[in-house]
Amino acid sequence: ISIMSVSIVVQRFRKCKLLLNEVQWVTVGDDGENSSSCGLLAYISFGASTTQPQVETAAQTLLNLPVLTTGLWGDSSSTQSILGLATASISSCSLVIVPQANLISKVKGKSSIQYHGQIDKERGEQLYDYFCSYIQGLLLEGQCKARSEDLPEWYTKWKTFLEQQQQNKKSYSPSTPPDEMFRDASKYSEWDERGIPTKDSEGNALTKSAMKKLTKLYEAHRKKHSKWKEEQQKSGDDCASEQTLPSSVAAEAPPVEQWEGCLDGSFCHVVKGSFGKRQGLEFTSDMGPFVHSFQV
Repeated sequence: ISIMSVSIVVQRFRKCKLLLNEVQWVTVGDDGENSSSCGLLAYISFGASTTQPQVETAAQTLLNLPVLTTGLWGDSSSTQSILGLATASISSCSLVIVPQANLISKVKGKSSIQYHGQIDKERGEQLYDYFCSYIQGLLLEGQCKARSEDLPEWYTKWKTFLEQQQQNKKSYSPSTPPDEMFRDASKYSEWDERGIPTKDSEGNALTKSAMKKLTKLYEAHRKKHSKWKEEQQKSGDDCASEQTLPSSVAAEAPPVEQWEGCLDGSFCHVVKGSFGKRQGLEFTSDMGPFVHSFQV
């Protein structure tokens, strides 16, 4: 398993019961006779260098994998994705997401396991929350499209906010000091005196071509930064801060309650496991031990 990736293991179920916040059990699905309900249990873990685009790709992949069936094991029922089932409205479907850091691990010798490739807890929780929100957003888009409804205004603004964030990350503000351009511990672990990375997050030396590319970016930005400083000195504003998104835009990130009010459980019931908490789980599946694991 690549420690640079999002790792996911999925299992189909008929009924699932998950412990939330170590105190509350939530049940989805139905294992009664002739039940057509089905769901997907997804364990997810992030490597030390997981990026936001990888999280988005993982969410899209999870929703579109054709690994679910409403039939019984061995009856030749065709498989569909959870998004496909929800959109078709042919059965009650659920998605249960469980954070599971130990998917990022490596066996050493015959009697030990190492977890060096795991992301740190704080960053892992941020990416997990973002993954869940992105999943819910894609489902909400599918729900509105299937029902010929307009997307909620708060969601449209939130998407705009995310897009602006990503656009800002693609380019550096002239006010950013050159030696802070690449200070990203999720990508690099060592830098030279200029702030140019020399090793990746796992301690491996960067290739000459990678170093050359980073140096080129550094030099180009250094010139922009020098010009910016000259302009600030001329205007007498030496302390101008780096540009940020307007507060009116940043304030549009939606609270959890927005999802609960707009994403209909009859379209797809989403349950998000508690990050950093004790996990309790029960599930039944008469569709077979159909398990998939993949990395992004």
